[in-house]
Amino acid sequence: MGSELKNVTKQSSIVFIGKILGLVFGLLFNLIAARFLGAEVYGQFTLIFTFISFFPMLALLGLQQGLVYYLPKMTEEKNYNYRNQIISISYIFVLLVSLLFTILLITNSEWIGSLLNGSESDYSYIIKILSPLIILLVLSKLTQGVFRGIKDIKPFVINQDIIIPILKIISLTFALTLLGTTLETLVLSFYISIFIGVLYLIYKVHNKKLFSRIKIDALKEYKKVLIYSLPLMFTGFLGFISQKTDILMIGYFLTDEEVGVYRIALQIGTLSGFILVAFNMMFAPTISSLFHRGDMKELESMFKTITKWVVIVNLFAFSIILLLNDEIMYLFGEEFLIGSTVLVIIACGQLVNVGVGSSGYILIMTGYSMYGMYINILIVVINIVLNLMLIPNHGISGAAVASLVSVALANIIRLLLVYKLYRIHPYSFQYINAIFAVLISFVSVYFIKMVFTISYIVDLIIYVPITILLFSLVMYLFGLSNDDKFILYKIMDKIKGNKTKNN
Repeated sequence: MGSELKNVTKQSSIVFIGKILGLVFGLLFNLIAARFLGAEVYGQFTLIFTFISFFPMLALLGLQQGLVYYLPKMTEEKNYNYRNQIISISYIFVLLVSLLFTILLITNSEWIGSLLNGSESDYSYIIKILSPLIILLVLSKLTQGVFRGIKDIKPFVINQDIIIPILKIISLTFALTLLGTTLETLVLSFYISIFIGVLYLIYKVHNKKLFSRIKIDALKEYKKVLIYSLPLMFTGFLGFISQKTDILMIGYFLTDEEVGVYRIALQIGTLSGFILVAFNMMFAPTISSLFHRGDMKELESMFKTITKWVVIVNLFAFSIILLLNDEIMYLFGEEFLIGSTVLVIIACGQLVNVGVGSSGYILIMTGYSMYGMYINILIVVINIVLNLMLIPNHGISGAAVASLVSVALANIIRLLLVYKLYRIHPYSFQYINAIFAVLISFVSVYFIKMVFTISYIVDLIIYVPITILLFSLVMYLFGLSNDDKFILYKIMDKIKGNKTKNN
């Protein structure tokens, strides 16, 4: 077992545990928001927050990824002072840029609102009150890049997946009591939670002595970081557009209620991607380290192991959604049932997305960031065209199909490029065992459900644990290699360790 896989597994298990907790808290928050505020208010907030979320991507200038590439090299060379100056410059730079974007949005809110306003809703007020969130989101995302770059992701995970979600739930509950079922309740909960979260992150960065006085030499060298990061900004921004185009276009062509329904289906359908995010958090800087050392054999081995894990988890999640899509959507209210088909389509897209593993990160972390930008330009064009064609005629299901096609095409291209450049791929015959486990659990529960169906909530409570038990048993007996069991035991040890500390 390679030392790099051990390190990535250790760090990724922290992210894994955090993501599990974040998913639970996030689902609870969305359940409260959707149930109490309804699809219309939830949809209005979602639409404008989605639009606002574009600007942190621009304000960051790709630095959150650029630092993941540069900081590991500086750390390995023990050039800590220069590394800390680069971090300090980055914070000052993105803070100024995000402030500029905030001012521009507030002063032009009425014009922007009219562009977004395909319905009769007035969005200018919502844009004004949400725009300052750009500053907080930028600081948070940059800090993620810093912690990933120094290979210590724990503080960010604690903030992103525990502190902020818990504060959102508490502040939303408080705001519902104080302000009632209005849009301002959601806005207030986001401000309180993200602001406290950013304070915590800045404290952690300062506590780790990652800030430093800036010298002229560092400013000159900083150009190299920016030059490398700028293509990543376009790549990330284009990828973000591709992911969020559907919500914006649903908001323009359809209603706020349908935006809310689609958003819930999107969140549920992509939940299982947390495991890819967990591994990528720490695999990305490791890719950079292995590549610069020329250890492509270890890189390919990790690529295969990590991809198999994310595919296994997502195959299982997809089977759950196929079995219980109506029951899942009903949790958020009867008005959300129309999103059941959308949920299945989105889950298909998620399966394709994780099916190529970390191909995109391998391209970025080995110096081919421009390829990522070219791919995203192509996909954005395809996604916009498909949304324009499908949403007016097929509604939110059309938007889901457009996303499925564009996601599939983008990931297939990334995978083919990685293979062409390095002759590596993430697949093996062990995937057959995972498919076998999914089929056994799915078919078994499907026939049981045909005979015994009680109600939406009861079926969900009964059949999810049964499916988990069957799938896990078959996988453990027939589907896990020694590397897989090593990863599983590491994650379990981490969970047990955290429980012991808490006790």
